[in-house]
Amino acid sequence: MNFSSEIDHQIDINTGLSRRGLFLSSSSLGLLIGFGFSSNSKPQARRGFVDLNHYVQVFRDGTISIIVPGAEIGQGIFSTLPMIIAEEMDADWDNIHIRQAIASPMYGNPNKEGRQTIGNSDSIIGYYEVLRKIGAAARYMLIEAAAKNMNTAKEDLIIEKSIIFDKNTGENRSFGELVDIAASLDLPTDFPLKEKSDFRLLGKNHIRKDTPSKVDGSAIFGADVKLEGKLFAALRVSNVYGSKIKSDNRDSVMKMPGVIAIADVYNGLAVIAKTFWQAKKASDTIEVEWDFSGNDSLNSRVISKELHQSLDGVARPFFGKVGDAQSVIEQSNKTFEAVYEVPYLAHACMEPMASTALVTDTECKMWSPHQQQTDLRKAVSDLTSFKLENVHLENTFAGGGFGRKWELDFAIQSVQAAMAVKGNPVSLIWTREQDIQNDYYRSAYVARIKGALSDDGKVVALHGRLAGQSILGFQNRPKKFPDPTSISGLITRAYKIPNKLTDYVEYKCNVPVGFWRGVSLTQNGFFCESAIDELANYSNRDPYAFRRSMLDSDTREIKVLDTVAKMSGWGRKLSKGIGLGIAICPGYGSVNAQVVEVEIISNQLKVNKIWCAYDCGFALDPSNVIHQMEGGIVYGLSAALYGKVTFENGSAVESNFHDYDSIKLSNMPEIEVEIIESENILGGVGEAAVPPVAPALANAIFSSTGKRIRTLPIIDSEIKV
Repeated sequence: MNFSSEIDHQIDINTGLSRRGLFLSSSSLGLLIGFGFSSNSKPQARRGFVDLNHYVQVFRDGTISIIVPGAEIGQGIFSTLPMIIAEEMDADWDNIHIRQAIASPMYGNPNKEGRQTIGNSDSIIGYYEVLRKIGAAARYMLIEAAAKNMNTAKEDLIIEKSIIFDKNTGENRSFGELVDIAASLDLPTDFPLKEKSDFRLLGKNHIRKDTPSKVDGSAIFGADVKLEGKLFAALRVSNVYGSKIKSDNRDSVMKMPGVIAIADVYNGLAVIAKTFWQAKKASDTIEVEWDFSGNDSLNSRVISKELHQSLDGVARPFFGKVGDAQSVIEQSNKTFEAVYEVPYLAHACMEPMASTALVTDTECKMWSPHQQQTDLRKAVSDLTSFKLENVHLENTFAGGGFGRKWELDFAIQSVQAAMAVKGNPVSLIWTREQDIQNDYYRSAYVARIKGALSDDGKVVALHGRLAGQSILGFQNRPKKFPDPTSISGLITRAYKIPNKLTDYVEYKCNVPVGFWRGVSLTQNGFFCESAIDELANYSNRDPYAFRRSMLDSDTREIKVLDTVAKMSGWGRKLSKGIGLGIAICPGYGSVNAQVVEVEIISNQLKVNKIWCAYDCGFALDPSNVIHQMEGGIVYGLSAALYGKVTFENGSAVESNFHDYDSIKLSNMPEIEVEIIESENILGGVGEAAVPPVAPALANAIFSSTGKRIRTLPIIDSEIKV
């Protein structure tokens, strides 16, 4: 049963078998990846194709199918990860079909101890070497098969676009002609990888494999799964966090047209009906009396006040302490102090939460756009009491993830709904309002930055203190040290400052918080780079030159900073109302610097252009890296200008794009990105463009007006957006 040209391995409802469930892996690949694969398996011949390993199928007509192990949430790994395999195989990229993986230890990320997850911008980092070896092993087997078939030496064979040639005679065989012989061979234990100089695919620009289906509408997202007998579920939830149902009138709602069942689910009720409209209409009709347990008193004004007060509380120092910043600042004659604040932010994925599930008496099957497949399977196993091998999960495309689809809630709700109508698949779909008002938000934070300058204007001490909710604490994963997902990057480690201290005051609150694109750097990039800009002004130094003076020479950071300054024409004479702001935020194994140009006339802000210089080591697909930079800048700019979730009477006030706004074509600036190729280790891409936007923008506003922005979003300032 196929439901997409891009996802063609749907689990059969009747048999419970997936085509991928039959894949066998080689002993050599088991050793390479180390996830306990079968030690006696060989490539397996089937009707029309051969499984060379658990990632690669070669069809006898020459078509090649490669599995992408992680969820495609917009970051481009649907193309880039399979391209790593195709590069080592010397396969014809135009004739390769990509399929999404089921949840399985076979597809775990080595960078995450074998857990199959998407987050922290580490898909390329984690899978790169493993996928190269998988592709190289497949190439080795095909070369062996060609040598045997053509009775020639392996050294005389070359590969071009899935065709193996004898360079002496010109005789050739396609991969498809050789797969049956390859399947009969012993698996390799040692094989060479290609030199980077020999790459034909990696390092070049490509059209993403998922682009056509997303353009023509055939791509399958969380709610698009087509299954026989599928029902739909809509939620009835309270927007006050921690609420419980005291009573409801579900029995009368059961009489409404199309309604099949009403189930208790995490955080509320799910109405299951024949169509989504019937389910939604019925869910709106349910009368619920909620027990708020006192949580309906929550409001943003109190949270903000308490966060500021927390700065004077007991703080725990974070890693990276150098010298004695507090003493140096106390004894200095030239000091600086500023307090900055950022609000709660919603993820606002283009696709609201949606997931599909089917539960029978013996197993559960899910089709979900989820970021952490391993933990979701385990949670569903616990919920249903099914053995883990009887819980199946297939990834669909995700219309944005940004950390929101890391959370288990929406997928668990779909399973709970399906448990109420066993044998019938159920698609649970959230509304946009539910999506905004029941998020796991980027926490609000307040930071105080103190500094000391020498007589010649150098920063001799810097102390950053952060107050806000702990993400890991909210997830019941507290650490013995301050939460790095909250405090990391409060002072950029690359800056040479003889006395540095960052510490953290954890603020307790029942607002759900979680990972947001860029994680800790989204707030700390703004705090740090705003303070550095203020220190530059305090010492009468140019902001670019000031930053440069605090970085070691001949480093990635220097090159990136110099590049973005050159791109933007830093130092040029600016017309009245024009301002330039600069910021640099290393993170995720990469370095990103941005310059923003604004024009402010009669207090009306216009963002003219953003320049971005980026070093992620080797850019496997430069065009995709550029697109990720552009997308991250748009995401960060929208948050800096408009992003804010406020709370009143225990629930979020904002509910949709009319009051949780984003940048539009009418005020979208030009973006110019330059990728800096380097020999540094591979770095992440998806999240790294977000952090520098806000501080560069705020610094540009100061350049234009002389007014500092210390609180986001900018729409709440006197500047008109």
